[in-house]
Amino acid sequence: MTKERKIALVAKKFSFKEAEEADDLYWSEKSELYRLRALMELREMVFGQTKPESIKKVVYKRSLHEEVES
Repeated sequence: MTKERKIALVAKKFSFKEAEEADDLYWSEKSELYRLRALMELREMVFGQTKPESIKKVVYKRSLHEEVES
C-alpha cells in the first residue's frame, strides 16, 4: 500500500567544504545585529540562560613597586 506524497522528498549531498562556504555566505549577508541576536539565542539554548548577565569591569589599584602574586 503505497500512498503518493504531497511533498516530494529531497535529499542533497554536500561536501564539508561546500557546506562551510554556504554557511559563510549566509552569515556574511546578515546584519551585525541579526548575528548578535542569533548568538544570544544559541547561548541561551546551551547554557539555559534566559537573561544575559551584565559584564562588570573590575580594576585593582596597586603601586608600581608592589609585587604581583601569581
